[in-house]
Amino acid sequence: MFYSQPLATRFGTDLIRHLGAETWDRLDIAVAWVRASGIAHIAPALTAFLQRGKELHVVVGIDLDNTTKEGLEGLLSLQEHGTASIFIHHNEAGTIFHPKLYLFRNSTHGTLIVGSNNITEAGLFQNTEAGLEINVALNDPVIVSAENALDAWRDISLGLARRLDTEFLTELVDNGYLKDEATVKAEAAARRKSVGSGTSRKKLFGGVSVTPPAKPASPPVAVSPAAAKAPKTSVPTAPAGAAPIPVTTGKVLLMRVRKARGTQVQIPLAVLREPFFGGATQVTSVADGVARGIHATHAKRAQSTNPNTLKLEMPETHNMNDPVARFERSAAGIQYEVYDATSPKGQSIMQSLTAGRLMSPPTTRLTVPSAPNSSTWWRFI
Repeated sequence: MFYSQPLATRFGTDLIRHLGAETWDRLDIAVAWVRASGIAHIAPALTAFLQRGKELHVVVGIDLDNTTKEGLEGLLSLQEHGTASIFIHHNEAGTIFHPKLYLFRNSTHGTLIVGSNNITEAGLFQNTEAGLEINVALNDPVIVSAENALDAWRDISLGLARRLDTEFLTELVDNGYLKDEATVKAEAAARRKSVGSGTSRKKLFGGVSVTPPAKPASPPVAVSPAAAKAPKTSVPTAPAGAAPIPVTTGKVLLMRVRKARGTQVQIPLAVLREPFFGGATQVTSVADGVARGIHATHAKRAQSTNPNTLKLEMPETHNMNDPVARFERSAAGIQYEVYDATSPKGQSIMQSLTAGRLMSPPTTRLTVPSAPNSSTWWRFI
């Protein structure tokens, strides 16, 4: 499977799905950067994974001031719930630790994902990222090579890797290897302001905002007596007193839409019932910025007052034989973009929809599963 984020996949969504599967006994991760923003999204899934008796082993870089104190605190807190090891890899000679590798395995098989996604909110959901997933036997040379690389990155014999605990975390902060999240964000904002401060600077590119999903609430978890006595580090969550974020904010809906007539497409009742469209009366085109109304249609029975589908005009589909659409919900509303399924972006969306049909359980739904060619397909990512 190829990951094309954010157009057709969101790596964080698939990572959480893998963690929820009973298939795997162990997850190894190697990433350049970890921040509280990323840990907050995946901590509940990682906690549940560990509580089911699975193992987690992570090696993280600390270069370029991108990994934060709170991000590592979030990783350390996972040790309260099961078998988890965290290593820091850093080379004082100046080379950067920059892999992004995720290896799920059991006694016979492995799923290896290699790409560009760090454990940050942007890396998991927002940035333009790419990755490749392969599923093969555990003794496949690719899996063996990945295991060897992970072992090498965790090797403490040369001093490039050290196991993380609370004492070493304090050392990293005290010696200037790590900064807190607020400092890192403030410095990044200052850099952006400096770059954009020139009055003669003009924007040479377009801009499309990408909204991350709402951070999940951490469920109550069982803690062992030994862990209960240990000093606690907190997993990042939304700030106290912060306004609740609708669970649909940041959600992305991929659809293979069917044209009813002309450029009018229909959104099935099953999708209408999802919270995603709840309360929305219009969607805005990414292509031209025009807001277009969503209209409910009703069965022709005179007594019927309940809508049976949504109707939406998409002028962009005029010359499209097989349109596929991407809807994204942000705090400002729902945006959409639509492509023919034969175009490069359309193919990426269609491949993601097809991949969802093959998952267990399937994440892509069809209006008429027995007639896929004439069905509307949809998947939330």
